[in-house]
Amino acid sequence: MHSLFAWRYFRGKYAFQAIQIIAWVSVFAIALGTAALITVLSVSNGFTEVVKGLYSDFYADISVTPNNAKFIKITDAQYQAVEKITGVKSLSKVVISKALLVKGNQQSVVTVKGVAPSYININKVSNYLKRGEFDLGNIASPKIIIGIGVEQRLGLFQDPLGDTMQLYAVNRSGKSIAQLDQLNTLSVVQSGAFSIQQEFDEQYIFTNDGFAQYLFDLIPNEISGIELSIDLKYEKQITASIKSILGSGVQVQNKYQQNIDLYKIMQTEKWIIFFILALIMIVASFNLVGALTMLVLEKQKDIHVLQAMGAQSWDIQKIFLLLSGIMAFIGALIGGLLSSLFCWLQLKYHLIKLEGNSFVIDYYPVKPMLIDYIAIISLVLFISILAGWIPAKRAADSFQEKI
Repeated sequence: MHSLFAWRYFRGKYAFQAIQIIAWVSVFAIALGTAALITVLSVSNGFTEVVKGLYSDFYADISVTPNNAKFIKITDAQYQAVEKITGVKSLSKVVISKALLVKGNQQSVVTVKGVAPSYININKVSNYLKRGEFDLGNIASPKIIIGIGVEQRLGLFQDPLGDTMQLYAVNRSGKSIAQLDQLNTLSVVQSGAFSIQQEFDEQYIFTNDGFAQYLFDLIPNEISGIELSIDLKYEKQITASIKSILGSGVQVQNKYQQNIDLYKIMQTEKWIIFFILALIMIVASFNLVGALTMLVLEKQKDIHVLQAMGAQSWDIQKIFLLLSGIMAFIGALIGGLLSSLFCWLQLKYHLIKLEGNSFVIDYYPVKPMLIDYIAIISLVLFISILAGWIPAKRAADSFQEKI
């Protein structure tokens, strides 16, 4: 019964047409706020998915690294045992360390990542090649694939592939790259250039693991770790098996654990945006307070009739609270439909473009999520109840005065 009265009050005609206009203005203010909230969060989701995709392509499903050391010795028997674990698709030894890459008068500190030929099945860097091929060479004829950020610092983007460069790395007896007698110096040839995102493009170069071991003066079977491509449904069993084979001196991390800080920051940013926009919704709710206050004044005669019919003060308050909820729900529904339409158009036709050509896509990505719709609509209804409480309480108080 209360909801029926609330609905009739919303749809009914008023002595002053301005009241109805103000009521609909309040509804559309809520609609625009809701649409803005959903759209902004959808864009945030879109960028998050793009960034996660880039990191997902760069990092392996499972990374095995030593706990308290830079390198670890893994025997051939241990490596083969890991390879035979159920659910392991492919694996590669990995050697990672810093070096100085020099071409003529140009130089750049880089992270050298030595990997096995099977690494192409673990990491998708080969899908992001801008030129050349994913050729790692061998110990005798080492080749490197360079991030375009490193390439530009060395001026290589102006020259054809096949340039010879020098890699300087501190040997086992050395402590500083500033001492030439403590450096290993080896020549390498560029075979390709990749571009994933700035963090990787300006830091990494890839070569074969045997050459990397030689460059950093490592003993046989001494590596930085192992990276694996796996069937994700076996992740827990694979993690337990690796620790059983290699012992407690290693840490086994999935993609999320390898980038846990990044994921936490992106999630925090999203909810900071949500709360900032929620403040805007609270400001928009002031329209609702004004509209409901005028509706209460307009319906004084109806309140008197309800009193004669035996209604209590709480019944009156409940009617106007429900009226506030109806107005908010209609506004949220309209806003949800508007934002859904925009997201669909943006996904299909890429209406709004990104400025510049440095990003992997040229339009704003969007990804609507059901949890966002639920959270926003719940927020709108909660704000509407708070906004409607004062006018509803006033209606109940006027009812008490009549008694």
